[in-house]
Amino acid sequence: MEIEEVARKYALRNAVEHGGECNPGAVIGKIFAEEEFENKGEVQQKAQQVCQEVNELSLEEQEDELESYEFKEQEEEEHDPVPDLEGAEDGEVVLRFAPNPNAPPHIGHARGMVINGELKEKYDGKLILRFDDTDPQTKRPLKTEEYDAYQMQQEDFEWLGYEIDEVRKCSENFDTYIEYAEELIEMGKAYVCQCSQEEGQKYRKEGESCPHRDQSAEENMDLWEEMRNGGLGEGDAVLKIKTDMQHKNPAIRDFVAFRIIEDADHPVTGDEYRVWPMLDFQGAIEDHEMGTTHIFRGKELRASAERQKFIYEYFGWEYPRVNHWGQVQISGFDAPVSGSKLGEMVENGGLDGWDDPRAPTLRALRRRGFQPEAIRNFFVDMGVTENDVEASVESLEKENTRVIDASTERRFLVRDPVELEVEGIPEDVEVGIPRHPEEEMGERTFELERENGKITVLVEEDDLEDGFIRLKGLCNIRVEDGKGEFVEGDHKVALEKDGDIIHWAPENADTSEVYMPDGSVIEGRIEPSNYKVDELYQFERFGFVRCDEENVFYYGHQ
Repeated sequence: MEIEEVARKYALRNAVEHGGECNPGAVIGKIFAEEEFENKGEVQQKAQQVCQEVNELSLEEQEDELESYEFKEQEEEEHDPVPDLEGAEDGEVVLRFAPNPNAPPHIGHARGMVINGELKEKYDGKLILRFDDTDPQTKRPLKTEEYDAYQMQQEDFEWLGYEIDEVRKCSENFDTYIEYAEELIEMGKAYVCQCSQEEGQKYRKEGESCPHRDQSAEENMDLWEEMRNGGLGEGDAVLKIKTDMQHKNPAIRDFVAFRIIEDADHPVTGDEYRVWPMLDFQGAIEDHEMGTTHIFRGKELRASAERQKFIYEYFGWEYPRVNHWGQVQISGFDAPVSGSKLGEMVENGGLDGWDDPRAPTLRALRRRGFQPEAIRNFFVDMGVTENDVEASVESLEKENTRVIDASTERRFLVRDPVELEVEGIPEDVEVGIPRHPEEEMGERTFELERENGKITVLVEEDDLEDGFIRLKGLCNIRVEDGKGEFVEGDHKVALEKDGDIIHWAPENADTSEVYMPDGSVIEGRIEPSNYKVDELYQFERFGFVRCDEENVFYYGHQ
């Protein structure tokens, strides 16, 4: 079967299952599960194109076309989308999510949170939140009076619905790293290199040993003490782990385990230490100390596993089982999906905090009304594959709609309001608007100010046209020259006369603000109601919003 046909088959099924919007990541995973294709890049490109075409169809068109495809019987059975772990035993699995606390988590981090969290639940395992915070220069931890990324990372992880069994800060374990480093020096498996960075790269590239590689353990220990205590300055020396200088991948050849950083002023350790572990060394020791059994990491980190295995071999440890996944690019946000770049924007005022609606952080999504269940479903459905995946925020929005639609009450927001005077309103005509178009939630109502059979309502300027109109939940009117006159009949009469059904607000309606994902703020008038902070609403003909404070809302999506 051709790539396009396989892709369309699964794109249609995924779209129908999710209300009309398919998830490209999930579709790509299904393609490779069914057939072997040599050119993975071509598969991904064509699958993305097919998904876009399918998403342009209506749900009815998708359902009709889906009927022409057949699926294997076992595929139609319920399946567990969370991957099985090789060698896993219930109650014995130890997983870790290891972010750098230089920012709160963004949507890209959520994939690691979700997959590790789901696997913990699947295997009744242990989940560790480990902060890889031993880089005080390029990824300095964020811990100030205003923002504490350690705390924000944990809060957001738990908000997604997962229980964390242990929280570790790597910066609190320096003495352990130093002890293991000194053991390696004594074993002759680590040495202090005083080559310049350029010289070290040259030796590694050419597969040659540097002049310091054959120093005795005593010489290396003396130099190590100088690194620790100040005899050597920043950039003068590094501690390297011996590997295989003939390894086919130069990146695996003797790698740096510790470097000197002076005046680090770390938010946890201050300036207590001069030697700082590199991520590969720190991570290797941590995974052993924690008893990690399974690791999920990006495929671009394959070399990290190869380097770390040398340390495990020297100590006689068993390396955790590793699963790799491809990169996920999620487009559609106004701000970049990058913690460091977002941090710069927050610092220079380009963003109004980490929960600015333009940001792709979990805090911003939460403030906009996205639900943990939707984010979990989004990434579980995407699955774990080594293929790179491109997705859009629209797919996440569709999933959030599926989660919140049935329980979200409707309200009216009138933008660009203009007054419309309506005459001839009988006294027995009252406001009665369904709280939800499909669910049994009753009606919402409020009083109108009447004067001699006249009322004044607010409508959107674009809706004020001469002709037959129904003010939803109130009455039918005929508009001429900007004035309305009551017309007998219910909404069925309006439909028969092909009249527009519009939303509206009373003339005394409160002014409100809606903060949009592009940074703009929309002002309007909202129907009277007891709006509750943190509650979700759908402003009809506008979109889902979350009430942030009195008369202030954050836009979620359509």
